[in-house]
Amino acid sequence: MKLKMGRLRCYPFVVLLSALATPATSADPGVEEVINNCYYKHAGKDQRSELIAILRDSNGNEKRYEFARLWKDYSGEGDLVDKVIIFTLKPLVNKDIAFMRWGYSIESGKNAEQWVYLPETRMTRRLAKRDPENGDWGLNDEELRIRNLDEDDHTYLGVHTFEKREFYVVESRPKSDPIYSKRVAWYRKTDDWDSCVEGRLDYYDKQGDLVKKQFTKWDKIDDAWIWRSVVVKNAQTESTVVYKMKDIEVNVGLDDSVFSKRTLERGYRP
Repeated sequence: MKLKMGRLRCYPFVVLLSALATPATSADPGVEEVINNCYYKHAGKDQRSELIAILRDSNGNEKRYEFARLWKDYSGEGDLVDKVIIFTLKPLVNKDIAFMRWGYSIESGKNAEQWVYLPETRMTRRLAKRDPENGDWGLNDEELRIRNLDEDDHTYLGVHTFEKREFYVVESRPKSDPIYSKRVAWYRKTDDWDSCVEGRLDYYDKQGDLVKKQFTKWDKIDDAWIWRSVVVKNAQTESTVVYKMKDIEVNVGLDDSVFSKRTLERGYRP
C-alpha cells in the first residue's frame, strides 16, 4: 500500500499560515517576503473532499484511483501539524482500503505516524517510514510536508515568464536532504499577495539534473486556498501523476475522534 496523498500541496498542497492580503510591491521583493506570502497559505481548519489520482507511464498506460479524503489542521498543537484519512472508492477491487496519517512538526523530531486498514484481513496495521525515493505516486512523504523557512538556503532569481504568465522564481537548496540538491519554485506574480500561489515546482537531483516538474492549480473557497489539481511530470521516466480534488468542503467541523483506527475500520459517516 503506497498511498501518499496526506498533505498534497499537496503543502501540497495543505498549508499552514495565512498570506498577508496587502499589495505586492512594484520593486523586487525579498526572498522571505515571497515565501511567507506565496508558499504559506491558509487552507482552512479542515477539509472534506473526493480525490482522484491518475497514474500514466511513458507508454500512455493509465491507472485511475478515487478516494474520499478527510483532513484537519492542528497548527503544531501537541507537535501535530495535521491529520488525514483516505478511503478507497475505486477501483472496486481496492474498495474500503483506508489510510491514515498524522503529521508532526519538524521541531518535534517525530516521524509521521501512518496506518492502513485492509478489509480482506479486517485488520489495521501500522506502517513503517517509507523509502523517500519511492516515487510511484509522483510525490513522496518528504515532499508532502510544509518546509520551514530555515531548512533551506533561498535565492531570489527574479521574475520569469512561463506560459505567458509572470512568476517570482526562488531557488531553495536544502541544508539536509537525501534526494534533492535544490528545488526551484515558481510563484504567480499578482497585484496582491493574497493571490500569489505556487504554480510550478522543479526538483533537481544530487547531480544537478532535473528530476521532475510539479504544476498546481488553486481555488479559493471562502478565505482558504485549496489546490484543485496537481500534475507531476517525471523528467527521467517520462511518467505522469495527476491529482484532482472535487466536491471540496472547507471548515466542516471535523471532530478529533474522526481521525482514529475505529474510523479506518468502520468508515466515515457525516
